[in-house]
Amino acid sequence: MLLYLTLSTLVLAFVLFANNYRKNKHAICVSLFLLTVSLYGVTHYFVLFGESPFWLAVFYNNFTPLYLLSGPLLFFYVRGVVQDTECISKKDLLHGIPALIQLIGIVPYLFSPFELKLDYANQILKDFDSIISLDYNLFYNASVSFLIRVSLFLIYIIYSAIFLWKNSSLLKAQKAVPTKQFTISMRWLVTLLSSVFVITVYLLALTLLSFALSPTEAFASSYWLHLISGIAYFIMTFSLLVFPEILYGMPRSSETKTTIPSEISIFEKRYPELFQKQDDPLFPLGIAIVTVLESEKPFVNPDFSLEKLAILLHEPQHKISYCINTLLETSFYQLRSKLRIEYAIELIKNQAHTNLTVEAVGMQSGFKSRSTFYTTFKEYTQQSPAEFLNTLTD
Repeated sequence: MLLYLTLSTLVLAFVLFANNYRKNKHAICVSLFLLTVSLYGVTHYFVLFGESPFWLAVFYNNFTPLYLLSGPLLFFYVRGVVQDTECISKKDLLHGIPALIQLIGIVPYLFSPFELKLDYANQILKDFDSIISLDYNLFYNASVSFLIRVSLFLIYIIYSAIFLWKNSSLLKAQKAVPTKQFTISMRWLVTLLSSVFVITVYLLALTLLSFALSPTEAFASSYWLHLISGIAYFIMTFSLLVFPEILYGMPRSSETKTTIPSEISIFEKRYPELFQKQDDPLFPLGIAIVTVLESEKPFVNPDFSLEKLAILLHEPQHKISYCINTLLETSFYQLRSKLRIEYAIELIKNQAHTNLTVEAVGMQSGFKSRSTFYTTFKEYTQQSPAEFLNTLTD
């Protein structure tokens, strides 16, 4: 069960990173955090339950520098969400010093023959208690390595919790973050920090018991802690799947005032969902989005994307995503398709464009292919473009 859970987290981390590395810096931090945690989980499984010397040799000790980045990545993520800023700055690289020291310390081990790593793995599988006496670091032994890793992670968790507690009351008072999104993000961050706290306490207890008794006795006497930490791990991982709104973070209203256009009454008819949420701090950004879409019609560019809309508005992509998904109650792709179809209908109706072929209308509306245009047009009008044209000429 532990292996499947950690592998699922590993896949989730890669999916999050692949889908968000350009548009959502907060998701990058949390995906990298999940990556390091899941790698540790996989290693933990092969050490405690695995029977394969090969896989134990692959995972054991090779990724320990990454484990020391779990704490900093967690803090960067919490700070980035709370402050609605970029996750990592140049100064933050100092947090990587422990990981760098660990990396330097295991360089000889990393470049040692795989047969030697297999010998270590076989030794652990034969005598689990030998794990705390293995010597594979230039600076300290395995026992110290375990203690440093868990202690640093616990310190970062506590510091992140304090940071969240100090800033949450201020954010709530300022009302700069949409209330619903603030509540969702706070619940998620508390769940995340609570989950990793439980997991880390379990690992710390296991480490200290290993020193006092032996690794075998320590694991045997910490069954319930192991079970509780597994539940916490499950909650941490799958909260992201159940509540995708978490990825929006805590978007702030822009300090730049948005000019409300004179044709706002037209927008109110076309986007009623938006105007039902005028109390939302990001309502002005929602107005800015529909203003750009209606006046500049950037969607007729076949390469128009969420990233390009964010560039036009000089706003982070996660704020644009929040406004479209929450205020306009649609997705970017659905909104883009709807606007393109409406534009195509106007082209077909416009007598000045009667010489345009149906394919040309599709291309001028932003569709890259005839098939995509036909499929989308029929989805929105229940007619093909040709059938719609015939209704106008009848």
